[in-house]
Amino acid sequence: MSSVTRFIKQVPLSTTYYSVPTTMLSSGAGVYEFVPSTGNTVGNYAPGFMQTASAALTAALLVAGASTNLVLRDMGKTVRASVTSLTGTVSFFRQVQLLAPAATGVLGDNNTPDAYTDFFTFYIPVPVAGMTAVAALSLATPIPGGQM
Repeated sequence: MSSVTRFIKQVPLSTTYYSVPTTMLSSGAGVYEFVPSTGNTVGNYAPGFMQTASAALTAALLVAGASTNLVLRDMGKTVRASVTSLTGTVSFFRQVQLLAPAATGVLGDNNTPDAYTDFFTFYIPVPVAGMTAVAALSLATPIPGGQM
């Protein structure tokens, strides 16, 4: 008889939340937004590409950075997408959400700060199999203990 746990993917609790680098909040460095294309969708994700943080998202991150105790929550999705255009170099990105646990919790709203970023949910580049096509990786690091 096989064990059920063989078929369940465990997410380590220590990597659920990440620290937010100051440079990310002040400049939008290492922050990407997924831009879906109008093409046919087959599967879980619409075809599209990653673009660097828009001016609206960068400005909103700067305002949010005035708050204290911000963290990034790992949303559990890794996306393989091209960068800058549909035909650009392909890289991997992890979906994260910016939170203020001590104050309001979830920040933002639908289509806030722009149409590609609801509730401050965006993407950070991550290496997969030790490789990435994005030059500057996010400096976000797991918070010891991970859970709040």
